[in-house]
Amino acid sequence: MKQGELAVKRTRVASLVSSAVAGLLLGAVGVNVAHAQSSVTLYGVISTSLEYVSNAKGNHLFALSNAGMMPPRFGLRGVEDLGGGTKAIFTLENGFNITNGAMLNGGIFGRQAYVGLSNDRAGTVTMGRQYEEMTNTMWFATASNVFAGYGAHIGDNDNMFFTNRFNNAVRYASPTYSGFSFAGSYAFSNSTQFSNNNGFSGAMTYARGPLKVGAAFTQFNRRSNAVPSNTTSGAVDSTGWGFSSPFVTSPTGAGTNQQRIMGVGGSYDFGAFHVLGNYTNVLFNYSDSTGLRLQNFEASAYKLFTPFVEVGLSYVYTLGNYSIGRSTHYNQLDLAGHYLLSKRTELYLIGIYQRASGPGTYAQIYTASPSSGRSQTLVETGIMHKF
Repeated sequence: MKQGELAVKRTRVASLVSSAVAGLLLGAVGVNVAHAQSSVTLYGVISTSLEYVSNAKGNHLFALSNAGMMPPRFGLRGVEDLGGGTKAIFTLENGFNITNGAMLNGGIFGRQAYVGLSNDRAGTVTMGRQYEEMTNTMWFATASNVFAGYGAHIGDNDNMFFTNRFNNAVRYASPTYSGFSFAGSYAFSNSTQFSNNNGFSGAMTYARGPLKVGAAFTQFNRRSNAVPSNTTSGAVDSTGWGFSSPFVTSPTGAGTNQQRIMGVGGSYDFGAFHVLGNYTNVLFNYSDSTGLRLQNFEASAYKLFTPFVEVGLSYVYTLGNYSIGRSTHYNQLDLAGHYLLSKRTELYLIGIYQRASGPGTYAQIYTASPSSGRSQTLVETGIMHKF
C-alpha cells in the first residue's frame, strides 16, 4: 500500500472514531439535559378598588384601597427536573401596596420564601417562610378567598384568609391517594427556649369529582412576656402576628401567648352553582391567664350566570366567650358580583355588612378601622388582573 493511500485511510478511520465519540458525548449530554430541564415562572396579582366605609372611627371614609379582592403580589416559582420523578422547587413571593408602591409583609419576599424537593410518589418537603395548614389546605372553603375579598371572619381570627405565616418552617405534603392527601408543618423558634415562639400545623383533604372536604389545625406559640421575647426571629414575627385582628390582646391589655385553631370545611359543585362552608374553633390564651374562645360558622354560595358574570353570597356568624364571663357576637353578610373581561382580568363590586353585639363590642370588617358603634358597612368596586 502506498504511503498516500495509508494516510487517507488513517484519516478516514480517525474521522469515524471522532464521529462515534462525538455521538456518544452528545447522547450523554442529551440525557443529562433531559434530566435537568428547568423553568422559572413570574406570576402575580394586581388589584385595587374605590372603597367606602360607613363608620371608620366614627367617620365616613372614601378612599382608593389596596387590593379589594386579592392582595397585590408578584413572585418567582422555579422547578428543576432531577430525574426519577424528583424535582427541585422554590417559591419567592413579594407583597406590595399598589396605592403607594410600599413593600408589605415584612420583607422583599415576605409573603413566601421556600425551597424544597418534590417526588411524584414520596411527596413534597419544603423549608422556609410558608403558610400553615388553615391557609394552605382550607383556603377553598371560605368565601373571602373565592369571591368576597375582605369578607373574612372578623380579624381573620382562624387565619383562613392568608394573614399569618410560619417562619423557620419545614412542611411535608403527601401525594394524593384515592382522593385523600395530608400535610403537616413545624416552625422552629430558632431559640434556646425551644417552645418560645414555635408553631405546628396539620391537615387532611378529600377531593373527588365535585366534592372537596378538609380538616386542619394550627397552633401558634409565642410568649411575648418571655426573656428574650423572640418576636422577630421565631416562628411568628411581629409583622404578621394578629394583623387586623381585634383579639390579639385581652380586655386588660395582656398580649397573646398562644393561638390554637381547629377547623373543617367543604365545597360542592352542583354545576349550576357552587356551595361552600366551614366551621372553625379558635382559642386565644393571654399572658394574664385569661382566654377567649371564638367559633365561626359560614355558609356561602356563588353562581356563574353567564360566561362573564358571577354573583356570590355569604353569611358568617361568630360567637366569642371570654373566660372572664363576657360574650361577643358578630353577624356578617358578604355580597359580591364579578364581571370577567378575560381569563385574567375582571371587574368586581363587593358589599360587606357586619353587626356586633355584646358588652364592649364594636364592628370591624377586615382591614377597616374599628367602627365607633355596633355596625359597619364596606363597599368597594375595582379591577383585578392576574399574570
